[in-house]
Amino acid sequence: MFERILIPLDGTQTSEISLPYGEELASKFNSEIIVYHVQGREQEELEHVHHVYLDKLAENVNEMIKDGTNVLKATVKIQTGEPAQNICELVEKNKIDLIVMAAIGASGLKIGKMIGGVTDHVCHTVPIPVMLIRPQNSAHIAKKQRLITNILIPIDGSGLSKQALPVGRELATKLKIPITLFQMAHFIYPYGGDVSPFADYEKLNEAEEYKVSAEITALEKELKEQGFDVRSKVTSGTDAASEIINISKVVNSDLIIMSTHGRSGLGRWVMGSVAEKILRYGETNLLLVNARAG
Repeated sequence: MFERILIPLDGTQTSEISLPYGEELASKFNSEIIVYHVQGREQEELEHVHHVYLDKLAENVNEMIKDGTNVLKATVKIQTGEPAQNICELVEKNKIDLIVMAAIGASGLKIGKMIGGVTDHVCHTVPIPVMLIRPQNSAHIAKKQRLITNILIPIDGSGLSKQALPVGRELATKLKIPITLFQMAHFIYPYGGDVSPFADYEKLNEAEEYKVSAEITALEKELKEQGFDVRSKVTSGTDAASEIINISKVVNSDLIIMSTHGRSGLGRWVMGSVAEKILRYGETNLLLVNARAG
């Protein structure tokens, strides 16, 4: 699935947080890694310095994922231009299967040229999965033998939201890790004068919770029959992003995998806007699967 992994770096230590995750995935998927840097035109005379820096990082990556052959899995590419545009063009022209890059910090600060606004643009543009690594997780990397040990897959009941499932299944298979499925029952809470005298809100909410529980249980059963270690969680509420952030802490997930363009029916939640809120306010690494790729 992930034959070629792109790791964009902007020259900051923060952006390098993505390297260990790329190494872990490459070692399991036998992937090629492209360590990539976009320099401004004013920095072209420093390209040799950038090459020294990136070549050393690529050398370290190759040492970590060597497979007994003399084939170098990590290569370096430097281009001049605008980071967001160059990354998107590189993906289109080089058959990249996955991008692994640093995300904005929990505080919302945009650190370095290649994260923040660039992250937003790339996630909304490329039709391939993008794995976003939280800079605040750097302190934990050295303490963990495996970086991804439990994945959380939220769905909203729509077919498009389930496009994250093939990626989750593949990761669970290669990494030999469990899957937690999550779905929120969207409850209706009437406020003020916005109350229908003909609606039984308690029964409507009960029906929604029953429907969601049946959907997630059926999906859990299906995955178990396929041999996966899977469990499911259902909560009720009105803010799906907050529920996902909370449940990721409860189940101690290392990675949330979700489609970014799931469409919701009446009374359900929209995965695109939910993913953006999780990116802004969550603490767990996030793998976004652009549903347009399907």
